[in-house]
Amino acid sequence: MLTGCADSQNADTLFPRAEDSYVGDVMALSEENGVYLNYLYETDHNGVGYHPIHRFYTKDFLSFEDKGEVLPFAEDSEIQDLAVGTGSFIRDEQGNYHCFYTGHNDYYDTYGLDKECVLHATSKDNKSFTKDYDNIIHAPKGYSTNDFRDPQVYRTDDGYLMLVGARKENESAIVYYESQDLENWTFKGDFYTSRDLYFMECPDVFQMGNKYYLVFSWNNVVYYRVSDNFFGPWEKEEIDTFDGDGFYAAKSCEYKGKRYLIGFLDRKKREKDSLKYTWAGSVLVYELRQLSDGRLGVCMPEQYNEYFTKELLNSTSENNALDLGKVPETCHLSFDLDMEEAGRMDLVFSNPESGEDYKLSIDNQDDNISFNAFPNNQPIRLESGTKYHIDVVVEKDIVVIYADGIKALSNRIYAAVGADWEIELTDALAENVMIYGK
Repeated sequence: MLTGCADSQNADTLFPRAEDSYVGDVMALSEENGVYLNYLYETDHNGVGYHPIHRFYTKDFLSFEDKGEVLPFAEDSEIQDLAVGTGSFIRDEQGNYHCFYTGHNDYYDTYGLDKECVLHATSKDNKSFTKDYDNIIHAPKGYSTNDFRDPQVYRTDDGYLMLVGARKENESAIVYYESQDLENWTFKGDFYTSRDLYFMECPDVFQMGNKYYLVFSWNNVVYYRVSDNFFGPWEKEEIDTFDGDGFYAAKSCEYKGKRYLIGFLDRKKREKDSLKYTWAGSVLVYELRQLSDGRLGVCMPEQYNEYFTKELLNSTSENNALDLGKVPETCHLSFDLDMEEAGRMDLVFSNPESGEDYKLSIDNQDDNISFNAFPNNQPIRLESGTKYHIDVVVEKDIVVIYADGIKALSNRIYAAVGADWEIELTDALAENVMIYGK
């Protein structure tokens, strides 16, 4: 059952999670009439085995149906997938469904197993999957058997290609395999390597326009690289992230002519704003946008404008401040922001019950979007004299700020619920300030 929907398996929500659980890594499968958001199912009371794959289904990213468990973890500690890790779902030319996923076993030393391997499961109806333990893919020679995970499979002109996160010696690697039948795979070598990060989780590659983009995650941050070719070479942008430290394990999905970046927004233990983020939370969807210079930006999904249609406020800032009062628990705030060289905008949350005061800021001097409870920030290139369109989407404790289709910053802000909101401006002007409700 989805949170916020006590009597139904369906819920109108933008950031879904199932009741009494949290969303881990998302593995989207897009079809003509909808998107299956398969994900690692997390609770605060995991047993010996953990992280079965569960699923949401959506036709519009505005309403989600909880489909429950898709792939269980093993019940026997001697079996490779005692815990299930990230993977991907694909439909073959015959209409059969395939799930490639990580088999993780914390008792590998005891039973002589590799800690992580790539496993395969199949289904004719995309509902019930049968595991194939006879064709496990182990880390190639020279690569760590402890860090070998997150297969992502694609159909190509010549068959199929699989990316896998790996580690060798003193560098992280994304390796690749090729196959004609999704059963027999040939190791081809390194797809991309890096010494900057210990590991590159959840690799994904896709094309937009005349560019290719490689996305991967590590240590609570999602990164990307750019190339003119599928196999690289891959260039690192000056600012190579989309969001701050709460959005993680994101991979892309194309649906109805648009490409989305889908991951999860972490939660915080004890719902305390001043604490750091804890793994797993709620689904978070960004619409991807290719910028004129080839960089990749994220923006609010366009269909959110269909979700928020009731105009609640129409104003412009005066005297460097605008009191918004207590905004609805679910709403869309938008405005145009013009900042001078040292300009700054603070969206301040003052909660009379808890006595907490926090703020989301866009700072032109520091080229940064930030939240100050437990420091979370996203660098962004800003210019004085340029108007930036700002969207802020709120759903209870989730507050996501989108800056002109370039960057975003997502946060859990528990103190924002029931707080008095205010826009404070320094050497800046906020025009066309609108609040929309459902």
